[in-house]
Amino acid sequence: MVFYMTQWSSDLWTGYISNGVLFVGILIFVNHVNKAMGGKASLTSLFTMGLLAAAIAIIIVASATIIFHLATEPPAGTTGNLPSDGGRMSEYSTYKREGFWIFLLGNIFVTNAVLGGLAAVIGAVTVKRNQKTTDAR
Repeated sequence: MVFYMTQWSSDLWTGYISNGVLFVGILIFVNHVNKAMGGKASLTSLFTMGLLAAAIAIIIVASATIIFHLATEPPAGTTGNLPSDGGRMSEYSTYKREGFWIFLLGNIFVTNAVLGGLAAVIGAVTVKRNQKTTDAR
C-alpha cells in the first residue's frame, strides 16, 4: 500500500520488492512447517504447504490491490491522460486505469504463482531433514 500512496506502484523496482517478499516468505514458511513437524515432513507435504501458503498470499495481495484500485476510482471527468510537464503519469490517468487489469492478471496472479511455486519447490527440497536415527550401528 505504501507504493500506491507514494505513486511508485508503476515503477519496475517495486514489483521486484513485492515478489521478493513473497518468495522469501514462502521459503521461511516451508522451513517453519518442517520444524513444526519435527523435521520429519515429507517432500510432498512441504511442497503442498508451500503452494497453499503461496495461494493464500496471492489471494490476500490480489484482494487488497483490487479494493485499493476500486476505492481510489476518480470521479467522472477528472482524469488527465498525459502529463503536461513530461513527468510521471497520474495514477488517475485513463491509460493507467485501463492497464490495471492486465497488471493484476500478469503480475499479481501469474508472476506470484510462478515465484510461489518455485519457492515451494526450493524450500521443500533444501530444508534440513531430521537426520537422527534410533538404530545404533
